Amino acid sequence: MIVCESEFEHPDPDNPDYSMAEVDYYAWIPAGSGFPNHRLSLRKNMKTREYEVYRYYVEQRLISRGALTVITNVPMEREEVAFKSLSLEEAIRFAGNEFKRFHGLDHEDKVCQHKYPIKAFFCKVK
Repeated sequence: MIVCESEFEHPDPDNPDYSMAEVDYYAWIPAGSGFPNHRLSLRKNMKTREYEVYRYYVEQRLISRGALTVITNVPMEREEVAFKSLSLEEAIRFAGNEFKRFHGLDHEDKVCQHKYPIKAFFCKVK
């Protein structure tokens, strides 16, 4: 994916300290990793102007109703900033490395260059 800094310009109306836009890297980590289950996302702190990669912790729940069983993640209302930087590129690299750490796959996001072929779909820079 190509990520453009222009996508992080608008604050979240529910939490104006952070950008409305976020990039999610994963929604869970594999069992047995030795680390609490969490979602990893990238956002911008509107006060410090830093990009933050943060973990939002979740707890796995098994819900059974007769023959139907559903496994879901329930928010624990706890988060922590794992990395922050004024550089979008550094934040993307950190998040990609965390994706590889827990899921074993490369995640090759790029910073928008504002012109084809490395231009984000919603890039607002002309």
